[in-house]
Amino acid sequence: MALLAAGAAAVAATGISMYLDAKYSIRTDIAQLQGAKHLQRFVEDLYKEHGEDDWSFYHVLHSTYAENHHTDKEAFVFEGRAWTYREFREEIGRLAEAFERLGIKNRTVVGMFVNNSPEFVIAWWALYKLGAIAAPVNTSITGTHIKHCLKVSEAEFCITTYELYGTLIKALVRDESHPGSPTPASSPVPRVILYDYSSYAPIRADLQKNVLLKHEELPPVTPEMGDFPKHKRPKVGPTDAAQYLFTSGTTGMPKALIWPLGYNRLSGNPQRWPGMQGSHRRWYICLPMFHGTASFAALPGALASSGTVILARRFSRREFWADVRRSQANAILYIGEMFRYLVQSPPDARFPDEKNHGVDLAFGLGLAPSVWRAVRERFGIPWIVEYYSASEATISLLNSNKNDLGVGKVARWGPIMRSKWFGQSAFQIIKADFETGEVVRDPKTGFCIKAKPGEVGEAISKIVPPIQRRHDYVGEGGVEATRKKSLRDVFERGDEYTRIGDALLIDEDGFIQFRDRLGDTYRAKGHNISTTEVEAWLSRHPQIASVNVYAIPMNYYGYDGQLGCAAITLQGVSPEQSGRARQEIMSQLEHWLRTSESALPAYAVPRFVRILIHDGTPQDSGGMSGDSGSERVSTIMKKLKTGLRKDGFLIPEGNKDRMFWIEKEGAGYTPLTDAAIQRLLSGKAQL
Repeated sequence: MALLAAGAAAVAATGISMYLDAKYSIRTDIAQLQGAKHLQRFVEDLYKEHGEDDWSFYHVLHSTYAENHHTDKEAFVFEGRAWTYREFREEIGRLAEAFERLGIKNRTVVGMFVNNSPEFVIAWWALYKLGAIAAPVNTSITGTHIKHCLKVSEAEFCITTYELYGTLIKALVRDESHPGSPTPASSPVPRVILYDYSSYAPIRADLQKNVLLKHEELPPVTPEMGDFPKHKRPKVGPTDAAQYLFTSGTTGMPKALIWPLGYNRLSGNPQRWPGMQGSHRRWYICLPMFHGTASFAALPGALASSGTVILARRFSRREFWADVRRSQANAILYIGEMFRYLVQSPPDARFPDEKNHGVDLAFGLGLAPSVWRAVRERFGIPWIVEYYSASEATISLLNSNKNDLGVGKVARWGPIMRSKWFGQSAFQIIKADFETGEVVRDPKTGFCIKAKPGEVGEAISKIVPPIQRRHDYVGEGGVEATRKKSLRDVFERGDEYTRIGDALLIDEDGFIQFRDRLGDTYRAKGHNISTTEVEAWLSRHPQIASVNVYAIPMNYYGYDGQLGCAAITLQGVSPEQSGRARQEIMSQLEHWLRTSESALPAYAVPRFVRILIHDGTPQDSGGMSGDSGSERVSTIMKKLKTGLRKDGFLIPEGNKDRMFWIEKEGAGYTPLTDAAIQRLLSGKAQL
C-alpha cells in the first residue's frame, strides 16, 4: 500500500487544473488540490479493479459499455458516416481479430502512416485492444524520415491507406546507400497493411509481400466483438509502453519516446479535463491524429464521458465554421495556429452572425493573448481551456478561463500551491543558462535553484515511481537521449526530474506563462522542428557553404510560436557580384527544399533566410564582427546564435547581410522589403 499511495500521489500531480477567480486565489488553490485528490482516488480505484497487469488503454473505451452499448448514442462521426458506441466497439473488435490473424499481438510494435479518417481511429483502438504498441508517424514527412521512424521504433508492421501507400512504399524500398543516409538499406522492412474503410479512392497497388485489408470483406460482426472479457485482455502493466510518440531529434531525425499506459489511463479520466463532464459534448477535431494533442488530449476523455467525436479530414480555414455548424459540434479542439488563421480570415458571407454556431467550449494549447481575446470577441466562445504539457512531461497544467483574468497564461497558483509546506512539487521552474543549455546549481549545496517570481527559467517535471516513469526514448541512441533529458539530485539527494525543454515564468500573482522553446528545437505551425535537421538538409545544397538555423520569436508582433531562420554563407558568389546571383539561388531554394529526395516537410522549411555577407572584415574566434551583435560563422565554425536571435528579421543599420523570406508558401524566397517588414511588425502578414 505504501507504493500504491506514493504512486497515486505522484499521478495525482500530473493533472493540475486551475480555475481562475478574480478575487480569491486561495479558492483556486483549493480547487486544484481537490482535483489532485480526485485523481488519487481514481488511481487507487484502477489498482483495485485491474491490479498490476490489466492496464490496457482500451479500458477507456470499454468503461462505458454498460451505459451506452445498447443505445443509439453516437460515438464517432466522419463526413456523414456515423457509428453508435455499439457499432464503434464492434467494428474495432472486428478489425482487431483481423490484425490478430496477421500476427499482431500484445507488445507488437505497429507503425501507423495514416491521415485523419476512420481508418486511423478504428485501427488505433484495435491495436490497443490487442495490447500492441502503436507508433503513429507524421504523414507530412517522406523518404528517409519515414524509414527512420519505423526503424527506431522497431515496428514489425505498418498500417497505411490508399492515399499514402505509394509514399510509404517509396520510402521503404528506395536505395539508402548515398553518403550521409541515417538508415542503411539492410534495415528490416516492416510488413505493410493497406487498410481500406472506404475513406479514399482505391488505387492499383503492387502488394508484393504486403496485405490488403478491406473492412467490408472482414468476417461479419458478432456481439462478442464489442465486448472485452477479462480472459481475452492483454497482460500489460501501468508503466509499460502504450504508444510511441515521435518528437524532434537534436541529431537531425525524429526520436521515439514511450508513452506509458498509466499516464494514458489518466488521459481517459473525464474528471481530469474541464468540459468533459455534464451536458453531452460533441467534439470537433481537425488536428492530425498522429499528434498526441489530438489523440490524447480530447479523444479519450470525450469517449470515456460518452461524448461524440466528430473528426475532420484536415483543417480548412474556409470550411471550418461551416463544418462545425453542419456537425452540430459544441466543443472544439485547437492549437494556437489554427485559431490565428481563423481570426485573420475575412468574414464569410454565408454566416453573417459569426457567433451563431453552438460552440461554447474550446480546448487546446498555444493560444497567444491577442488571439485569445479575438476568439472570444469575434466568435463568442465563452469558455477557453488552455493546457500546457509536452511529450516528455509527466504533468499537465490547465487554465480554465471564462473571463479576462489570466488570458494567455497556462495556470495560476496561489499561496497554498506555492507554499513550501503545503504546495506541489511535481512541476518546477528552475534557473538555467540558456546559452550553454545547462541548469544553474547552488555552488554550496549542488542543488538546482528555483526561479524567482518574474524570472524566466526552465520547466521540469518530477518522476515518482511506481506509476510515473520517464518517457524513455527507444531505439539507437535512445539511452543517451533519455539521459540528457533527465535531472537527478535536483532539490534533494536521489530525486529525479524530466527537462521539459521549455522556458516559462511564474509572476508575483502566481500566473504561469509559456515563453519559449529551449535547445535545438522550436515550435512552428503546431510542430516541433529540429534546427539540426534543417541545417543538415540545407548543407546539402551545392552553393551553400555553411548554415546555422535558429528560431525567431513572433509573439512580440501578435503571431503565435516561432518561425525558422537560416543564416547561410554562399560559395561562388563574391560580394562584388550583383545581387542577381543571390536572387537566383534564393528563388529556387524553397522548391529544392520541398521537392528534393526525402525533402523537408513544408512546415520545417525556414520562413526566413539571412545571407551573411563577408566583406573582408577580419573575423575573430568568437565569430563576431562589427558592432551589430549579429552572429558570424568563425574560422573554427563555432556557432553563436545569440546575436542572430536578437536581430530577428531586422538587420541592423550598416550591416551588409541580406534577408529573404517566403511571403506565400510555394512562391519561393524573395527579398524582405521595408513594406514587408512593416506588415510583419504590425501583425498583418499572412504567415
